[in-house]
Amino acid sequence: MARGTEGIRCTGIPPFSDLFGTRDVTQAFLPLPARSQGALVNVASLAAWAAVPASVGYSISKAAVFSLSQSWRAILAGGGVSVHVVLPGPVDTDMTKGFDEVPKPSAESAARNIFDGVEKGEEDIFPDPVSESVSESWRSGAIKELEHRYAAAYLAVPPGR
Repeated sequence: MARGTEGIRCTGIPPFSDLFGTRDVTQAFLPLPARSQGALVNVASLAAWAAVPASVGYSISKAAVFSLSQSWRAILAGGGVSVHVVLPGPVDTDMTKGFDEVPKPSAESAARNIFDGVEKGEEDIFPDPVSESVSESWRSGAIKELEHRYAAAYLAVPPGR
């Protein structure tokens, strides 16, 4: 057996409640932000970019939420709905108890930073010290530029085509 594979278990499909819950709730309530030219705020995670080996399903589902949100950002842009993705690192909650190697803001502090990011019109919101440390390289990077190019190409195609 290869090094490290003895602890791997394939237990079926990862828990995609993050993805399907985000999709289903957004579809149910989309008329509200569309009428008011409001905002959607989806919570992904830095685990969408850098998988957490002990939480494979979590990492996969957060990557899916991130991709879904990028797609909706382009699709809904013409209707005046802004789509924001929150990419937190560790925040001081029950989920991160015992994970003391990095600074963790309170949930209240992270929430304030999320609201501030929406008010500033930030597409991708980095509400804590760990995520903020990668924010500039993301915002000015080639992949973010590619996202914008794909969105522009999508918007250039006439509806119904």
